[in-house]
Amino acid sequence: MDQPEPAEGWPEEPLSAEEAASLLDDRPDAVAVWVMHHDDGVRSSVVPADAPEDAVVDIVLETAEAFEMYSYSRGRWMDYGAQRKDDEDAPSMAGTLDSYEVLAGESASF
Repeated sequence: MDQPEPAEGWPEEPLSAEEAASLLDDRPDAVAVWVMHHDDGVRSSVVPADAPEDAVVDIVLETAEAFEMYSYSRGRWMDYGAQRKDDEDAPSMAGTLDSYEVLAGESASF
């Protein structure tokens, strides 16, 4: 994975579940939108008080070629880069995605 960089074109607040699901429609190459549901302790330190109740702060966009990772941190969305599916030297995404669920679309991998 790359060092995180500010995500271009993302809003300045967490996404609602509906907004996160709509990423599937916004990205024609996306096949699934994965989200992590944090416990209350994590949510209270990451999610602003005025965020939607169903705020999403960790997203993996799955395309046919890669997994793209984004996280909301310190008031902005960060782009953690992409892990290509054909990279045999990269660790499996199965372990990472074990703590995520598919919010929209259908995973082509798991």
